[in-house]
Amino acid sequence: MDVRQGFMMEHGGDYRPAFDAAAEAGFDYVELNMEARFSRETVDAATLRETAANHDLDLIVHLPYTVDIGSPHEPAREGACRELEASIDAAVEFGAEKGVLHARSLARPFHWEESTVVDAVHESVRRPDEYAEERGFSVCAENLKGDFVDATDFPALFAATDAAMCLDTGHAYVSGMDGTEQAAFLREYGDRIAHVHLNDTRMDENDEHLPVGLGRVDFDAIAAAIVETGWRGTCTHEMLRFDDTFEYVRTGKRRFEALLADA
Repeated sequence: MDVRQGFMMEHGGDYRPAFDAAAEAGFDYVELNMEARFSRETVDAATLRETAANHDLDLIVHLPYTVDIGSPHEPAREGACRELEASIDAAVEFGAEKGVLHARSLARPFHWEESTVVDAVHESVRRPDEYAEERGFSVCAENLKGDFVDATDFPALFAATDAAMCLDTGHAYVSGMDGTEQAAFLREYGDRIAHVHLNDTRMDENDEHLPVGLGRVDFDAIAAAIVETGWRGTCTHEMLRFDDTFEYVRTGKRRFEALLADA
């Protein structure tokens, strides 16, 4: 087992305190949200790279997600893929090793045939994945709760693309896949899962992005699957923060490490 942990950074303002907190808490990396705070137009790559190096932290990015990669309209997909490719180039300049993209469509299910939209999602995952590979970068397609593609549909995405997966525990749970089922999924498809978003929820319909152990997701089962299969990858604590003390991410890390140790 070789599990590296980080947390999502997306708050505004000076990002250096977050790097300080990550280093002090023993995280291995931080995941930068390129949708807003760390968009390619707003960040100086050299300064960001230097900050990470000074804190002995690696970088992962979350690629922009308000682009519609699964649009049934080809020009919209083209624009989305071009933005992802430009963001991948920026992430490589940051020194990041991998990036997460949302495998979804904003199309309405009562307007479009499912196969049309799913094929569009697969094609738009395949294109940035191939683009990234040529640049020594890895793309991880993330599961969401969606009308066309959720965690249960990823075996088809695996068959259609070579992309790795980012398994989001909260999104999977609200899509009907509980912790035990997620553990079974990881055991079966662990070789295609390169990244995990760790977050908990107390709700069946909507994910809340809470720290590990504060909701209904069975992380004991997930941790056991990680340990017993010797899974290797990165795990980001992706949660909403209500202040700047970073206690939520510290709590999530402590609880997850305890589960791994006891598995």
